[in-house]
Amino acid sequence: MFDMISQRFVLSLAGALLVVSPAAAAAQQPKPPAAKPPAEQAAPAAKQTPATAPRAGAAAATAAKTPLWTLKVTKKTPISMTLSSKNGMLSEIAAEISKRLKVPVILTPLMQKQRITQEFEAMPLEGALRLLAPQVYVDYELSGDGAQPKPVGIYLQAMNEQPPAEASVVKGDSEAILIEGNTEDGMEATNVKDEDRSPLRVTVEKNQLSVKARKQPLTAVLYEIASKVDIPFEMKYESTELVDVDFNNFTMEQAVRTLSPNIRLYQRTNLTSYEVRPLRLVLVSPANNQQTTKM
Repeated sequence: MFDMISQRFVLSLAGALLVVSPAAAAAQQPKPPAAKPPAEQAAPAAKQTPATAPRAGAAAATAAKTPLWTLKVTKKTPISMTLSSKNGMLSEIAAEISKRLKVPVILTPLMQKQRITQEFEAMPLEGALRLLAPQVYVDYELSGDGAQPKPVGIYLQAMNEQPPAEASVVKGDSEAILIEGNTEDGMEATNVKDEDRSPLRVTVEKNQLSVKARKQPLTAVLYEIASKVDIPFEMKYESTELVDVDFNNFTMEQAVRTLSPNIRLYQRTNLTSYEVRPLRLVLVSPANNQQTTKM
């Protein structure tokens, strides 16, 4: 009987083990990871776009600060320019040229709106200016002492626009008024009109100047030249110089250099047609080495 009771106990215990074993086995299985809350999930790719926006904005700002043009001006004679411009504003470039040369650069309203794309290096001033505008004028100061002509005014215009006024840059204080007289001793008044014996004769033909003066005051000679060429003559001081010359078919520049180092001639050059137009004749003091124009 004891054996039978033992067998039943064993069977009961085995049944209990069989019932409990599945639950225990399930308890021993690894648990799946818990789902993360929505806040901890990775943000969509679209939400990362603002993080890259500052880098793109910085690049755009850097590009905006990059100048559209660069300019270099060599003032050593002869003046030259180096320019690199991609759609740069002509008004800004002209202002920089004016600053570098200390010369007015005047644009018409139409040219003030223009943008230019040009690139050249160490080009002479006149050639460089012709690449900036269809029509260019330059006012020069020429000295009787042989110095190189100096630009005193630059005009950038569109094609077929009216030329700038002659006194736009070159202006004077006054014009000389002379009372001419015969300074040749022994010359009778009846013979003054005789060209062969006249102490002063000035003629202009095809922009060429011929002067014959025998011991004449420099002021009288310059006044006569200005009258023939139809330009103002300004006398900064009363010179006592006497002139004794005889030349034919000189340009105004050649005549000025022949007569006296104290003369200043202002003239305008059209860089498209290379037509030269005298503007003003000025007699300055020997000690006056400064520019005589009024800006």
